Amino acid sequence: RGYVDFMYKNVDDEGYEHPPAPPKPNGRHEKGFDTYADVDFLFDFSPVTAELHTELQPSGVSLEQAFIRYNVNRDFSISMGRQLTILGFEGDEAPNLYQVSNAYLFGDGTSTASLGIPSLRRNYVDGIRGNFNNGRFGFSLGLHNALFPDDGSTKSGDVAVDLQAAIMILPGLEGRLGYAHESVSNSSEIEQFNAWLAYNDRALTLAIEYDNWDIRDVDAWDIMLMGNYQFNDFFGLTLRYSHEDFDTKAESDRITLYTSFTVTDNLSLGLEYSHASVDQHTGADYDVDEFYAESLLSF
Repeated sequence: RGYVDFMYKNVDDEGYEHPPAPPKPNGRHEKGFDTYADVDFLFDFSPVTAELHTELQPSGVSLEQAFIRYNVNRDFSISMGRQLTILGFEGDEAPNLYQVSNAYLFGDGTSTASLGIPSLRRNYVDGIRGNFNNGRFGFSLGLHNALFPDDGSTKSGDVAVDLQAAIMILPGLEGRLGYAHESVSNSSEIEQFNAWLAYNDRALTLAIEYDNWDIRDVDAWDIMLMGNYQFNDFFGLTLRYSHEDFDTKAESDRITLYTSFTVTDNLSLGLEYSHASVDQHTGADYDVDEFYAESLLSF
């Protein structure tokens, strides 16, 4: 299975003009075409299965995930290898999103103002994970070498753990609570508490998410509200709001409007506009405006 994602983007990020935000090589105004492609291979030797996820880029093929899963029984499994971190509402690939961009300006790495923090979500890490799910209740516990591999302080011998509990409150209404902790050898550490609630009733999807972070002695929190409505088989609309607050560094408010058009079962088109206002606690305020036009082929 896989997908091809062809996109035009126009991102006007004023953040690079105001220290301490460093400029990107592409400058403050990025526009042009990008193409992404993923191909995933699934292997079934029940009760043992395996998955191999690859990302195709002009520079070559990179490995996203590669893991073995042993299904002890219908409800419990153990997986070993390179896997996606589990905390967070949004998926890691375009077909699993309700819009083009991810929700958070800083923690998702969208803004040029990186604030000196690692990539906080949807990382691929090496480790072992146990997963229990009986359809009504689920629990996952993982042990890894790291959870935030973009963190420059990560060294060999580090230990990281993530755990998550899920409950189907009633048909269509699901809630999840999660915690993650990474310790590194220079005594720095990152902690995350994540909670989200989602309701899905065919045409309507509603979600709310909250995170609380301790990132190398910087306290942070964020919240996301999202609503998606599929008016018919062809047209859908997503409205999303997110807020981030990084202690003494900065805070942001971001609102996103996305329209989707389902051409066939495999081909969809989408238009997104996002606007973010950033309040830097040590510098000038600025805005980030983003426009995306996407065509997505899934197979």
